[in-house]
Amino acid sequence: MNVPGLEAYNWTVWLIGVVLFALVIGLVIAAILRARKRPVQLHSAAERLQREQTLGAEVETRLRELEQRRQGGQIGEVEYEALRAAVLAAAKG
Repeated sequence: MNVPGLEAYNWTVWLIGVVLFALVIGLVIAAILRARKRPVQLHSAAERLQREQTLGAEVETRLRELEQRRQGGQIGEVEYEALRAAVLAAAKG
């Protein structure tokens, strides 16, 4: 049973389906390539363990002193974070 114009309709639907499928595959490949370029994000506990393993005894002592000063109320949270960042930056640099 051939209906006039139905064959063109079938080809159009098929072509749209193929193009959409190719577009989805292309987007998936692009997402994979973008994800591979991003650095691996460590969980906070894993990141902390990695930092602590590479720190020397002097740096650990400074960090402990900063923590004690923060807990004792001698410095505020913002100042603590700034000083801690400076100590860690000096240790890595």
